[in-house]
Amino acid sequence: MPRYRIITLVDITRTNPNRSENDQLKLSQQANFNSLLQAIGLRSNVQWMRDPIINTGSLPYDIGGKAKHWIWDFDVERDDVFLKDADSVGLLVDDLNGVPIIPELTNSVEIDPACFISKGERANIWARDITNSI
Repeated sequence: MPRYRIITLVDITRTNPNRSENDQLKLSQQANFNSLLQAIGLRSNVQWMRDPIINTGSLPYDIGGKAKHWIWDFDVERDDVFLKDADSVGLLVDDLNGVPIIPELTNSVEIDPACFISKGERANIWARDITNSI
């Protein structure tokens, strides 16, 4: 089963609130997670074993810099679902770019504009294919 990793500076903490929840922070965090999940779900069904993990310090891979960030691994049911021009996450990067989010939660950097940005030097979300690294 193909596996992917999302790294983001946007607070995507999965709080899983119930209907009586009135803590705006928890509701907003879950809303960001839901937005991410729905954007990924445009192309495939999504499964995951663990909710997003919060990290501080250096960002992984070649992203560079230090900031509070969230890492989330997920699986999809079909191979090459995000393949574009030999880039195994090309369509996912396209789909995530510009998805609205709720900023100013527990993230440590300012998110402006209030959306996932997956392209360019202002990127706040990155996608990796980690299928062969498990």
